[in-house]
Amino acid sequence: MKEKACGTFSVDGKVAVVTGGTRGIGLAIATALCEAGAAVTLNYRANREAAEQVKKKLTGRFDHQVVQSDVSTHEGARKLVRATVEKWGRVDILVNNSGVFDFCFIEEMDEEFFDRMYRDNLKSIFFTTREVIPEMKKRNFGRIINASSISSHLADCGLSAYGCSKAGVDMFTLISSAELAPYGITVNAYSPGIVETDMTRPMIRERGKEQVKQIPLGRFGTPEDVAALVCFLCSDQAGYITGEIIGVDGGMFKVQNPYRAWQR
Repeated sequence: MKEKACGTFSVDGKVAVVTGGTRGIGLAIATALCEAGAAVTLNYRANREAAEQVKKKLTGRFDHQVVQSDVSTHEGARKLVRATVEKWGRVDILVNNSGVFDFCFIEEMDEEFFDRMYRDNLKSIFFTTREVIPEMKKRNFGRIINASSISSHLADCGLSAYGCSKAGVDMFTLISSAELAPYGITVNAYSPGIVETDMTRPMIRERGKEQVKQIPLGRFGTPEDVAALVCFLCSDQAGYITGEIIGVDGGMFKVQNPYRAWQR
């Protein structure tokens, strides 16, 4: 088989949906899957300019489509999956990448902020997963990959709502992996540390010099670092892996004070 961006990982002929697929980590994942032979639906909610740029980049190179829908609603998730099935007849892979990230201390947080974290980071995964299950069950095959975060298990001041929403993603991943295993569907999650994207750049500017000291590999992650893992989890070679939440964090906070190794 011709070697592509994902090496010998096999996703040839598969049909994938990547939510939040027109920017940052989502775009890197969608591009890697396209390069590895999958047909891909890239989803976006509101940034039409970014979506148009992606269309220009991918058109003529890969089998893809770009679909606008708000997957934090049942109707939006249904629209996305229906558009994919109408174009290619099935869905083999779902990457639940879309989400939001924001700081807010508890005393300053209102109900809308808290609800937004849960709606965009957790309910969206529930809606899209529920929509693809019937399609995957038809073929006794499926790969569902969810976006977790290092914040799901490492407490960080100002991230109570975000961290709780991602902890919910972890539990949803674990339970759904067991419920869907009888149908040949695996469910896993990737758990990024600090990855340089538009969403994290303000935080990196504010406290990046201190944060990078807690990363043994001495750098922030790239979207391509995450895409490589996701591409593997989507492949035939990952068929015996399910219910896993896998860090892509450079070893962040695995040990205390890793910067001392660099000083030495």
